[in-house]
Amino acid sequence: MSEFRKIFPGKDRIHFDGGMNSQFDRPLIEDNQSPDCKNVRFDNGGVRTRGGTTKLTSSTIGTFVGDGIYTRHTNDGQETMVVFCGNKMQYWTGSTFTSVPSANSVFTAGVRVAACEQEEYLFVNNGSTVPYKYNGAFTRHGVYPPTATPTVTSNATGSLTGSYNWKVTNVNTALVESDLGPATATFTAASATARVVLQTFAVSYGISARRLYRTINGGTTYKRVATISDGTTTTYDDTVADSALGVDAPEDNGVPPAWNRIVYHQSRLFMNDSTNPNYLWYTEVDSPYTVASVNFIKIGDNTSDLVIGIEKFENNILVNCSKSQFIIYMPDTDPANWLVVRVQSPYGSKSPYGCFDFFNQTMVPVTEGQKFVGFAALSGAGLIPSTTFTTINSIKSLLNSNIIDPEIDDIQETYIGNISSIVFKSRAYTSVTSGVATTTNNKLWVFDFQLEKETGKATTTWSPDTGVEAAQFTQYNSKLYFITSSSPCYVNEYETSSYNDNGVAIDSYFWTKEFSADGDAAQHTFKDFRYLKILVDKPGDYSMNLNARVDSDSGSGDVYTVDLNPGGSLWGTMVFGTDVWGGGASQEDIKVFLGGIRGERIQFKFSNQNTIAQKFNVKGLRFYFNVRGFR
Repeated sequence: MSEFRKIFPGKDRIHFDGGMNSQFDRPLIEDNQSPDCKNVRFDNGGVRTRGGTTKLTSSTIGTFVGDGIYTRHTNDGQETMVVFCGNKMQYWTGSTFTSVPSANSVFTAGVRVAACEQEEYLFVNNGSTVPYKYNGAFTRHGVYPPTATPTVTSNATGSLTGSYNWKVTNVNTALVESDLGPATATFTAASATARVVLQTFAVSYGISARRLYRTINGGTTYKRVATISDGTTTTYDDTVADSALGVDAPEDNGVPPAWNRIVYHQSRLFMNDSTNPNYLWYTEVDSPYTVASVNFIKIGDNTSDLVIGIEKFENNILVNCSKSQFIIYMPDTDPANWLVVRVQSPYGSKSPYGCFDFFNQTMVPVTEGQKFVGFAALSGAGLIPSTTFTTINSIKSLLNSNIIDPEIDDIQETYIGNISSIVFKSRAYTSVTSGVATTTNNKLWVFDFQLEKETGKATTTWSPDTGVEAAQFTQYNSKLYFITSSSPCYVNEYETSSYNDNGVAIDSYFWTKEFSADGDAAQHTFKDFRYLKILVDKPGDYSMNLNARVDSDSGSGDVYTVDLNPGGSLWGTMVFGTDVWGGGASQEDIKVFLGGIRGERIQFKFSNQNTIAQKFNVKGLRFYFNVRGFR
């Protein structure tokens, strides 16, 4: 039953944009998937070498690992990159990283710093200290009241006669006022001026003014006497008559908790509490500086099901606890109308920084039975509340990473709290600690959902990046950066056009599935594989490797060299009078003869030869064979 010059596929080409599928054997996966790939990206049906890594500056940030990297934005479009390393906070000036002196020794080296933006401030904390904010000045997040008890003495003749008490509040630069500080001892005056001795404050408190309050003679309600427009004046002489006193003092302008996870949503900040780990606190609308004593929601059990992560989910808040997931349904900004609903999910999470959004879903690194099991996507049409009960309309969490399940097992359980994600140009980059005896993030899983734009379908892929030690990412001036998880610490730009990682070659390759001419009568026959046509980009004067192996061979197979020189003269290399001017072909359908490889199934590998500054971009292929018959 010999047949000659058979082609697979009969129409079009095999494309390679399906990502990694290590869950199933290589003959069983989809035609566009790979059982083994590394350091590749998928575009327009093809597979290519990922971009490189370039240090932002050759100088180290410090001799510690990175504890955080963020970008602060202003209303006029300006951006500032801020990094945390050791016990220092530094910002990028455009040429170097400069320390923020008032932030030195505030945060502990090796503890991750979380951050969020509102009102042009970057709010930062690591859960072990009072939180701070940064807008070029580094000051406390909350408006902290005075702690020292003020004293009062008589100072010459005045208008006060009777028994009085005083208290003081602090005011920040946004004119937000603290709670009252402690009261003075009762002071009895007889036609006197009362001199109140005031507590002063360091710049780091962010105090721009203080307000003095006093009771009327024999009263208990504190009313405003005056505003002292600084944080350093030490005394104030009070001669204000009871009838001239101003407004009552604030009653519940509390400070935020010692948080290490924070989210901005619906003009509020939502924060966890390291001292009350099943509390979720929130600020008032458009006032990120104060937290009322009643502005909290209890979630979890305060024993083993603790609040770990906080994320936005559609117009709601997702709270990931150690053993479970909750949605705070928020039809409006009034907390009286919010509802807390447990998600239909068997999962919890121990990764506060690893979530990301895609396709109106939220991906979460999840645990089941306290064990890390992969990445689950929370999706659904929404929560539907009623006056008597709350139902969930398709809100559920489904494991999305089954397709790479063997690799999920390599992620180190001890360090899943270090998992960190960012979305950049329709791809999610997730940094993990992978491999036995590994203690820092050393691998990326790239979740690509941009293919929806190309195919019109909700298409996603997973693929691994190696050679990258990323503690955390940020987007700055439309580029992707990460701070290193290793010491000494650097900031690197990622996905550059260098095609090397700071001078080290990128080991980039893609194994195809094992093809058996599915759908053809020759599917299970013995074949002579004659040649293939591979559509490739031709970016430079170098080659790529093509490997071919048959019938589940575990070796490397036969290796062929594919020339990627576009011909003509490459830009910037032409020698006048010697070379022929011309840009050459940027793409070519190249025929590669296979030398009579025989078998029932065949598999191919594309590689950049693990060579610095080399890449490949394969758009698709077709292979040609003769049928020899059944074995």
